[in-house]
Amino acid sequence: MGMEYIKRAVTDNIITRLKHRKIIAVTGARQTGKTTLCKNIIPSLLNSPFKYFTFDDPDERIRFKNNAVSILERIKEPLVILDEIQKIPELFDPLKYVADKEGQDKKFIITGSSQILLLKSIKETLAGRISLFNLYPLSFFEASGKSAKNILLSKILKQKSVSKEDIENITLVSSDELRRILIKRDESIKWGGYPPLWRFDNDIDKSNWLRDYKNTYMEKDVSDIGGVLNPDALIITQKLLALRTGQILSISEIAKETGVTANTVKRYIYILNATFQCFLLRPYFENTSKRLIKSPKVFFMDTGLNKIIAGEGGISEGSEYETWVFSELMKWKELQESEPELYFYRSAGGLEIDFILKTNDIILPIEVKSSLKVDYSDGRGVESFIEEHKEKGKYKNKPYVGIIVYPGKEIKEIRKGRFAVPDWFLFR
Repeated sequence: MGMEYIKRAVTDNIITRLKHRKIIAVTGARQTGKTTLCKNIIPSLLNSPFKYFTFDDPDERIRFKNNAVSILERIKEPLVILDEIQKIPELFDPLKYVADKEGQDKKFIITGSSQILLLKSIKETLAGRISLFNLYPLSFFEASGKSAKNILLSKILKQKSVSKEDIENITLVSSDELRRILIKRDESIKWGGYPPLWRFDNDIDKSNWLRDYKNTYMEKDVSDIGGVLNPDALIITQKLLALRTGQILSISEIAKETGVTANTVKRYIYILNATFQCFLLRPYFENTSKRLIKSPKVFFMDTGLNKIIAGEGGISEGSEYETWVFSELMKWKELQESEPELYFYRSAGGLEIDFILKTNDIILPIEVKSSLKVDYSDGRGVESFIEEHKEKGKYKNKPYVGIIVYPGKEIKEIRKGRFAVPDWFLFR
C-alpha cells in the first residue's frame, strides 16, 4: 500500500461512529488525505458499495442546486460520499431531509476543507445528527507506520507516571531501528506531514510542492470563504503569524506591521484558523488572584508549510521544535475517546510551561527542550508548576507527573517524578 493509501489513525473511530450515526463529517486542510480516506480506505474496510460526488466540479454543484433531494433519494448504494461540501451550503437542508426520512438507511460521509461555511451549516441544520472528525497532516506515528493505540503519552496519562517498564522498553530499541526512527523524526520536523510530500525523495520537489500548496491555498480556500477585500494584507498577516509560531499573539503588533485595523487582523486570523492553517492555544488558569497572561499563543499546524510561509531562516530551531510538538499533541488528542484539553501556562512572575494537558484525572505539565541534553535545572519550571497546583481543587493529593520532551535517546528521571522523555518514544 503506497503512502497515499496509508491507513489513518482516525479510521477506526470513523467506522465505529458510522454504526450509530447517519452522517459523518471529515474536515481538514486541503491535501491532508480526506478524499483518499473517505473514497479509497473506508469503503474497502466496510466492504461497502458507495457513490462519490465532488463539489470541486462546478457542473456537479449546479446539478445538486437544482435537484438535490431527488438525486440523493435515487442513490441505491448504502454509502454516499459528498466531497468539499462547503462549496454548496444549499445542500445541507436536502441532506437533513433525506437522512431523516423514514425507512432511509443510507449513510453519508461529507468532507470539507473550510470550517467557516461547513460548521455554520452543521450547527444550524445537522446539530445532533452528525459526528465530526478532523483529519490533520500525517502524525509522526502514522508516518512511522505505528498504531496510535500504544503511544507512550496515553500510557503516562493513564498510569500517572513513567514506569520502570517504559524506561526499560526504550533500551530494547536496536541501534539500526533507532537510526531509522530518528531519520523519520527529523524528516517529520523539517517537512511536516502533508501526505503527498512523503512520495518525494529530494528536498527541491518537497519545497516546490509546499510553495505550490501555499499559492493554491490563497486561490482556492480563501476564495471559497470570500470577504477578503485585501488579499495582499492577508498574505502579510499569514507570514507575520508564521514568523511568530509558538509565541504569544499580539494583534495590535501585527495590525501595525500590516497597516490594517485590529479587527481586520482578527478576521484574517479567523480565516486562517477556519481553514486549518494556524491555531490559537489558550492559556491555562484557575480561579486565582495571580496575574496570568491572558492572550493566546499562535501555532501553525505543519512545520514544513510554516517554514515556507515564514521564509528561510525565519523561525528559530526552538520555535520549530515546539511547533512540531504542538502538532503531534493535537493529532494525538483528536484520537482520544474523551478528548483532553490543551493549554499553555505563563504567570506574570515569569513561570512558563509550554503545554498543559488536562483530563478528568490529571493535569500534565509538558516542557519542550530542543537540546539533546537535559539535566536537573530543566525540570525547574515543571517542578514549580506542580508545587503551585498540587494542593488545589479535585487534583489535591493525586500523584503528579511532569515531562520534558526532548530529541535525545533515553528516558531520564531528572527530578523525583519529573521525566525527560525522547520525542520519538513519546509519540510512537
